[in-house]
Amino acid sequence: MRMRLVLAAGALCFVPAFGQAQDVPAAEPAQEPPTVIAAHREGSLEFSLGGGISLVDKAFNAFLSTSTTRIVNPNPGAVMMGGELRATYNLSAHLGIGAGAGLTNGNGALLIAPFGALTYSFDLNRKFSPFIDLGAGLTRVAAYTGGLLGDAAHRETSSYSVFGGLGVRSMIGSALALRVEGRMSYDQFTEYGKAALNGAGFVGLSLFVGGGPPRDSDGDGVPDKRDACPNTPAGATVDAAGCPVDSDNDGVPDGLDQCPDTPPNAGPVYPIGDPRAGCPVDSDNDGVADYLDRCPNTPADARPVDANGCPVDSDGDGVPDYLDRCPNTPANAPVDANGCPLDSDQDGVPDYLDRCPNTPPNARPVDANGCPVDSDHDGVPDYLDRCPNTASNTQVDANGCPVQRDSDNDGVTDDRDRCPNTPPNTRVDEFGCPYHELPAAGASLVVRNINFRANTAVLLPSSDRELDNIAASLLSVPDARWEIAGYTDNRGIPARNLLLSRRRAAAVMQYLVAAGVSPSSVTAVGYGERNPAASNATAAGRAQNRRVEIKRLP
Repeated sequence: MRMRLVLAAGALCFVPAFGQAQDVPAAEPAQEPPTVIAAHREGSLEFSLGGGISLVDKAFNAFLSTSTTRIVNPNPGAVMMGGELRATYNLSAHLGIGAGAGLTNGNGALLIAPFGALTYSFDLNRKFSPFIDLGAGLTRVAAYTGGLLGDAAHRETSSYSVFGGLGVRSMIGSALALRVEGRMSYDQFTEYGKAALNGAGFVGLSLFVGGGPPRDSDGDGVPDKRDACPNTPAGATVDAAGCPVDSDNDGVPDGLDQCPDTPPNAGPVYPIGDPRAGCPVDSDNDGVADYLDRCPNTPADARPVDANGCPVDSDGDGVPDYLDRCPNTPANAPVDANGCPLDSDQDGVPDYLDRCPNTPPNARPVDANGCPVDSDHDGVPDYLDRCPNTASNTQVDANGCPVQRDSDNDGVTDDRDRCPNTPPNTRVDEFGCPYHELPAAGASLVVRNINFRANTAVLLPSSDRELDNIAASLLSVPDARWEIAGYTDNRGIPARNLLLSRRRAAAVMQYLVAAGVSPSSVTAVGYGERNPAASNATAAGRAQNRRVEIKRLP
């Protein structure tokens, strides 16, 4: 049983290290320069010293304790403590030959095992190096008397011993390694009459002396004695004979070639020593090689360029981006040398949008179509209009003034003026009548002609004209503050009526604010069915009670 434990311990020492060895990255691809291995332990002497145990075959141990041999104490244990010393010459990174001896003591006996061994390492130059040991020697067990070799009268020496073992080295320096190994030996003893299976395990250190790589003058990874091209430039990928590989046949070896897949028709390439060695020449440095460049003399500031090496013209206006001051010109818009749309009449509207392309210089302002503005829509542009506030649908002369008489000069001709004596500078509607007369401070004005969708706060379009007139009136007194009050009749639930009146007052206020009235000058309040203006007993009275009032706050 103990023998099996020794074998298991040796295997456990070997398996994790072997797993770590397999995790080492694979060799570089063939097109990369050979990687020079940092460690070269081929040809080195390896001196190993370790401590451990020997596990003696149970039956053989019992034989050694008999009264005849009297080598070990009666009822001996199987474990003997001691150590091992060996020296190995590593012929290569995988194979070594060596000799040594193990010395263990216990149970009143001394075990000495000189041996010779052949060691196979999976890769001696790696940090973790699993190995297999095969060897032969002798095993001598003698009663321990304090002497170096024990009691010569009470001893047993094998006719021969052969063993096999597993182990691992773990480098802890460039020349020093931690060494763990376990082995099982087959020892043939004449007196015992049969073979004993004895085990041992040791932990210690290995010191490497000497060794090193073969001479490689050009550092290409191929030793001089095999190098057919001994003066290969540094960094060049070489073949097995040490000659540079040039996969794309451009004259620059792989490893130095920054463009290893240059096409055969790519023309001249940059030479060795240039940071772009092996890459097709790009004379204008625009990122497109000369053999593909249709614009080989692109200026240095003409960036970016397209796949043909020509300056990009993102908006397709014929002016490349690096010169284009208007890079997002719409398609088909004529442009000037700066790539900006032409504006022949200098009115600020480019020709491709200008419906009045020959606007005179003094015809300002113009609208979005490039045509002179006609604020009162009388057909005479403002820059010619001597009567710029002519009412809608009024016939005017060439100067933009009404053809018919306007006695009160309010912009509405007498034949249409329902309020012919409007005071000067009074804003009027299309019928020549002043906008709403606003209440004095603390007074209220019932606003008529404001209609809502039934049982909602949604204003009907028929209310727009009245609200526009009110807004214009409120804007004429910018320092005043106003309350918009909503009322309902007494039908329905009072709480709902109160909420509806609030919402309707708020809807009127929102309309006025949208028309330009300052939000800080108006407030909306709902009073529900309070303060009726008429009796709720009749339909006419209820209609009067459903109202909106404007109150001028003190």
